[in-house]
Amino acid sequence: MRFHRIDSGRGGGSDSKPTLDAVMHHFDVDFNDQRNSGMAKCPLHDDNTPSFSFKLDEGLWNCHSCGNGGDSFTLIEKYHELQLHKTLDFKQVKAYAAEHSLEEGAVAKETGYTSRYGGGRRTASKKPGQKPGGGYVPAWKRK
Repeated sequence: MRFHRIDSGRGGGSDSKPTLDAVMHHFDVDFNDQRNSGMAKCPLHDDNTPSFSFKLDEGLWNCHSCGNGGDSFTLIEKYHELQLHKTLDFKQVKAYAAEHSLEEGAVAKETGYTSRYGGGRRTASKKPGQKPGGGYVPAWKRK
């Protein structure tokens, strides 16, 4: 049995959604759009200090004050819920983004997972034929 997306027949493709920076500009969030990640004042509540962290390349955000987070669709949904006191489902959020001509982009990074400890570089892979583990032998086991 094959599964397909319900909205696959619509324009824009099934893997596109509004970019996070387009949604943040739409809701007048004061942030530096020249940087990939950073902090800003949260548009969901009255915020005196920046508690809204964002990563534009991954399209994710998180407010450390109110505990909300997610992607661009979640930001539209939460903004309407908390500021305008309206509840929107996913189809309404998607229609809102299309109605306001929010710039669309890819869903996620195409490069896949990278290590945050390595400054975003990919993790090293095991060589073929290598034993599992790091290869370290304690001094008391060495002969």
